Amino acid sequence: MQLARLLGGNVPYVTNIPVYDGTLLYKGQMVMRHAAWHNTETKYYINAYVSGSTTEAQDSIGILQASSTDAYASKENKKLYNLSSAAPTVVATTGFNWLPAIVNPDATYFAFYDQTLAKSCTTAVAASTTWVITALEDDIEGAWLYTTEGTDSAATYKGKLRYLTVSSSGTTTIDSAVTVDTSTDFIKLLPIGHRFCPLNLTATGMNTIIAVGTTIYLENIENWGRWESAPTHALRYWNDKGLEGLGGKLATFEAELVQLKHCWRNIV
Repeated sequence: MQLARLLGGNVPYVTNIPVYDGTLLYKGQMVMRHAAWHNTETKYYINAYVSGSTTEAQDSIGILQASSTDAYASKENKKLYNLSSAAPTVVATTGFNWLPAIVNPDATYFAFYDQTLAKSCTTAVAASTTWVITALEDDIEGAWLYTTEGTDSAATYKGKLRYLTVSSSGTTTIDSAVTVDTSTDFIKLLPIGHRFCPLNLTATGMNTIIAVGTTIYLENIENWGRWESAPTHALRYWNDKGLEGLGGKLATFEAELVQLKHCWRNIV
């Protein structure tokens, strides 16, 4: 992720925070307060995506401005951040590991939709405006579906962008006819105002979950896209509906996220 803007119009505040992971931490990774902060030595910030848990970005603080690998590679930074390896594992008894992060509660962040986590279509569609996807979440009118290559190495019909005009559980009406098959991969761009925005494993971008996410404390306030014939722009129905031939992964898409449960200021 990267900083998009500050809603209050100020400047980003970057400060060092205690971190822990056991594996690598990444530049642009969202981190959150450990759920057991007040227990023993767990007074640090961790990956905002927690494996095996749907509670993502709860008490998040912001995004890291340096990776643990880069910080450890510098002799001066290694000492500054108390890093004994590239994987932050130091706890309270030896002073924690530290990394710099943007911590503004009113910050919004660009998060790429991770196309390597695309899902395969569950049903073939032949030149129809009804796109059937088993278990697709309901009530996501205003979302977008984009065909790319992620799950299937021989993905078909890539580079199609469609706007969801009517959304029901497992099926949706789109702006114009589409043809896909079960070798077609797609990502789901969540509608503006959606408050269950799933993160990828490193909390550096967005995941595609076919069903609705739960207990994820991030809201999408804008979708952005760019491809060979178009610079970065906010996606709009009248400009971007029914587009073809965008080149699969050559086109990129980002959500702009607000933290709903920042550890210093909860919105919900």
